[in-house]
Amino acid sequence: MEEAVYYKSEDGNVYIRATGHVTALVCPPLKTAVFERLDSQPPVAKVYLDLSDCEYMDSTFLGLIVGTQKRYARLFAGAKGACGSIVLVGVNEACKGLLRTIGVLGMVELSEAEIPFPADLPRLSGEARASARFLLDAHEDLSDLSAENRKRFSTLTSVLRSAVDSEERKD
Repeated sequence: MEEAVYYKSEDGNVYIRATGHVTALVCPPLKTAVFERLDSQPPVAKVYLDLSDCEYMDSTFLGLIVGTQKRYARLFAGAKGACGSIVLVGVNEACKGLLRTIGVLGMVELSEAEIPFPADLPRLSGEARASARFLLDAHEDLSDLSAENRKRFSTLTSVLRSAVDSEERKD
């Protein structure tokens, strides 16, 4: 199955569908679309992420889920009775295992319910490669979840931090 992400904001909700072996290649346009929508008005009621056709998620995509969850939850901070959790639907056992291992399951909602996604969910595409800053942000979000993740991603975050510092010195 081909790697792809689909996105639409409709009726106050955000709908995302990830298919195939999802990696950093598809993350930049998704982050841009979702974060722009979360930061705009009217407020987003729910964020749904359909993983029913997702075979695998790399750490960058997992980090994007965490970063999105953090941003979405901030919208609900202080709102009485509000629940700002991304709803994951159709999660297979392989993806559930990845989410559990990295510690994402505790911060999102899993749903077995049939969520009606818009029929015309456009595929996101972009020319932008994931920059060192983008990758670093995603892996720092994962590292913030646990000491185990800090250890797991320490070498990568160190290399990425050096790359970001080098890029910033050039500017």
